[in-house]
Amino acid sequence: MARRESSRRAMSLLELAAVGAMLALLTLAGISRFGHGTLANGGAEGFARQLSLALSHARRGTIASGDNHYLQLSPASGNVTSFALTRRTGGGDVQVGQMRTVPQDVTVTSNLKELEFDFDGTALAAYSVSIAGPDRSWSVTVVPLTGSVETTETTP
Repeated sequence: MARRESSRRAMSLLELAAVGAMLALLTLAGISRFGHGTLANGGAEGFARQLSLALSHARRGTIASGDNHYLQLSPASGNVTSFALTRRTGGGDVQVGQMRTVPQDVTVTSNLKELEFDFDGTALAAYSVSIAGPDRSWSVTVVPLTGSVETTETTP
């Protein structure tokens, strides 16, 4: 008995549109169920990770080049609004990375404006940065002696 080959090998445009509509409805239901606060909390967590990675990058850059690297935090009204990775050279300070801004609905405070590492990777001071979303918060700290960066959730 000969097998009959199916002439249908792909989805039709109507089936594809139906799948897209179902995905859109599920997304809309998820956003309305979890609300804007959940998205803002995700932005706060992402920013905490981004900040800790930038601090680790500054430390590694300092060790590799011998030039001090630091994060320059830009405060406004007591809260940090952005930061940039900067390298301290004999000819002056040079911004290494692009300016990173704090997401909307996220509050960032820091004990210092410059978070700097010296040639052997140690921090020049004990740094502490607090990142808060609507319902959750994180703390990024740098241990001075080792220069290690620690990120912890501090939500009560």
